[in-house]
This record gives sequence, structure tokens and C-alpha cells, in this order.
Amino acid sequence: MSQSSHRSEATLADVSAPRRPWIVSATVGGLWLLVVLIAAIGSLTPLARVEQAVLPTPTPFLWSWAAPWPVVVPVAGAVAVAVVHAAILRLGRSRSSFFFAWIAAVAAGAAVGLTIDVVLVFGNLFTSGWASWALDLGSRAATGAYWGLLYGWIAGLVAWRLDRTAPDAATPAPRPAGAAITVVAAIASLALLGAVYVAGDAATQAQVRAEAAAAEPPPADGSAPIDPQAAGEPVPERVDGSGVTGIDGCTPDRAMALIGDPDGATGHRGLRLELMNFSEEPCVIEGYPDVAFGDQNGHLLDVDVTPGSSFMAVDPGPVRIEIPAGSSAVAWIGWDANSTQGALVAKTIWNAVLPGETRGSKPIETDIVAGSSVTVTAWALPETAGTAP
Repeated sequence: MSQSSHRSEATLADVSAPRRPWIVSATVGGLWLLVVLIAAIGSLTPLARVEQAVLPTPTPFLWSWAAPWPVVVPVAGAVAVAVVHAAILRLGRSRSSFFFAWIAAVAAGAAVGLTIDVVLVFGNLFTSGWASWALDLGSRAATGAYWGLLYGWIAGLVAWRLDRTAPDAATPAPRPAGAAITVVAAIASLALLGAVYVAGDAATQAQVRAEAAAAEPPPADGSAPIDPQAAGEPVPERVDGSGVTGIDGCTPDRAMALIGDPDGATGHRGLRLELMNFSEEPCVIEGYPDVAFGDQNGHLLDVDVTPGSSFMAVDPGPVRIEIPAGSSAVAWIGWDANSTQGALVAKTIWNAVLPGETRGSKPIETDIVAGSSVTVTAWALPETAGTAP
């Protein structure tokens, strides 16, 4: 053979040697997807109970997940296992042997499974607290390693075959920069897999909530159905205000606010609030109660709450009153009747003795809708609180 032919073969070996690990790693990624596909089909058969013994899949095709995540998650897993496998080969040697390629598949499968473990561990930590934070730790890492043990030998055969058919030439030393880039790519692929899994789970949970809401019967009052995805703010438990002041004030350790039930006249509505002094001494109160409403989605309802009189009650104005021990003061909430058809409606009333105090709440059935106006009278003793006939 001529000297030029030897140079050509050497050049071919130098070019193809760095590519061979990627061919082996691509085989690993393809095996991952193949096992996932067979396991997905097997889960629809009576063999589903035993498939994990021969088809371990840390990133399975999840039929119940929202589209397109049943496909995206396994594909992300296949990419991650291939890139991690390539990084291991790159750090080890350029021309992979049978056993090294096999062991690398075991390690790559464990790394991918561990990534899912970490996602689930943090998910349990935020949803269930510390009690079950490590419930899933290690289970999918073991599954991934088992997958590599069962099928990594196929990648080993590919590596052995490539080594056998490659021109006999010296193996070039791995370049540090190239190895570093491969390791960074492996870490990025695992991070991407974790993000994909989180996004798929969130989309699926949103779909489940939407389906549950759609299955609910329509509200009897014709108001808008509950929307789990509706935007809004929660009702604040406290608003700015000085609250109850003074050594003789009706503080929470002396008095308690009670919320009545809606009452109605033709075209008008009212609801009675009561401040009961359960202590053994008189207490003093002055001003208007703090009132807010929550809609069917648990959000703050946009209602204009103002002090004043209504058809149901006359406002005596803010006057300092003394509530005897065992007695009560009253205030009235009044509003005009509204159509609830397709509207956001008050399903909860929130009330505090005065602005600045912590609110309590009570479920109610009303026709107070978003954009309506509500008036509130000041606290007064029952004999001086004016009510309309």
C-alpha cells in the first residue's frame, strides 16, 4: 500500500474516532425511546403488572398526562440519557470498549432517574412538608440503572463493532475544552428534563382541575361557574386602620363579631352584623365595621362598600357607644337586588369590628355581584339602630 493510502486511513481514523462515542450514545437514546414505546403499549395489556421487570422506564409515556407532554417527557429523557452517556465516554476514552459503554449506560440511566427523583422530592417537600420529603428519593435512579443493566450491552456491542471496523490508528487524546463542553451539555440536558417534567405535571394538574370544574353542575342562581384558572386577588385578612383602641375598647378578648343571614324586601336586601360583648364589663366601640366579599373563585369581589343608609337601615353615624356586659351592638349591610346571571357573585362575607382588626368570614348566598354597591351603617345599640320597615 502506498504512503498516501496510509495517510488517508490515518486521517479517516482521526476524524471518525471522536464521532464513534456519539454513535454509541445515540444508540443509548434510541434504546431509551424504544423501551418507553414498548412499555406504553404493554401498559394497555394484561402484562402491565410485570412490565417493570423487563421494561424499566424512569420517564414513561404517561397516557393520563395532558398533550403533548406524554411524548415530550420521554423524548427529553432520551436526549438526556444520550448526552450524559456521551459525556461519560468523553471523560473516559474516545474509543469506547464493550464493557465501558455498557457501564456508562447504567450510570446515564441512573443520572436521568435521579433527576426525576429530585423533582419529585422537592414536589413532596412543598406539597406535603418534611414528613414525606424523601418518599421518592432513589427509586427512579435505581430504575434507570436497572434499565442500563438490561439494555446497555446493546450499546456495548455497537461500540465493540465500531472499534473492530475502524481503521487501526492511534486514539487521539481527549481535548479538555471538548470534554468540558460535553459535561456542560449533559448537565443542561438533565436540567431541561427536570423543567419538562415539572411543566408537564403542572399542565396535567391544570387539565384535571378544568375537567373537574366542567363536570360540576351549573350554579342554581345562574352565576358564573367556578373557574380554577381565574385571575384575582385573595381577600385580605386585614386592611389598614387603627382597629379597636382604648383600655375599655371592645377588643377580641371582650367582644366577638357575628354575621347574620341575608334578608330581603322587594328589590332590596339587608344583612345584620352583631358585636356581642361576652365579658363581665362594659366595652366601648365607635365607627363602621370593616366588610369585604369573596367570589365563587375565592377572590376579592369588586364591590363598592361605603358608609351610609340603605332601604333596609338608617345610618346613625359613627358615635361612641358603650355595650353593657352580655349585650350587643348592631350594624346593617344593605344593597339593591341584582341579576346573578353569568356574574361573579359574593359567596363569602368577610367582616372585622373596625378596619385594622383581623377579619372573620362566613359563606353566604347573595345577589351581590361584581361592580355593585353596598352600604354599611355604623355600630349602634339595638334600640338606637334605625331599620326600615
